[in-house]
Amino acid sequence: MIKSAVILFLTCFLLYLPFSRVPDYFDSETAPGIIIKEGTGSGAKIMAIYSEYGKEYKLELDNTEYASKIGKKVEIIYELSNPGKAVVNKWWGYWLIPIELAWSFGGFAVLLAIAYATTHKPAPSAIAEQLKGDEAPKKKYE
Repeated sequence: MIKSAVILFLTCFLLYLPFSRVPDYFDSETAPGIIIKEGTGSGAKIMAIYSEYGKEYKLELDNTEYASKIGKKVEIIYELSNPGKAVVNKWWGYWLIPIELAWSFGGFAVLLAIAYATTHKPAPSAIAEQLKGDEAPKKKYE
């Protein structure tokens, strides 16, 4: 039971991923972006600059994660209808979101525990009742 439940859950989760990303993976475009540091001192922000049809856009990035990557290229995925709505196309943060993983696997673990608890080691009286049960009713023309 556990193996089949895990396989079913992973299959559903992997099929769910490409259709649940924002911006949408299938309806979006990608563009190369360059990481820059904007400002000085404690108010400095790390941004990724990318352009779409000649217009330049900026995407604010996490200072701690990208501080050592200034000047490097990243792939930006953005919506065509709203190029300002963009994210960095990477596994951790776009494809795998920590809070989404926690809720998905936590919910799966709870439901699996409930299923296991209700089917594992049934009471002897329940087994006797099932074995003693009447035959299934026959169909009308059987």
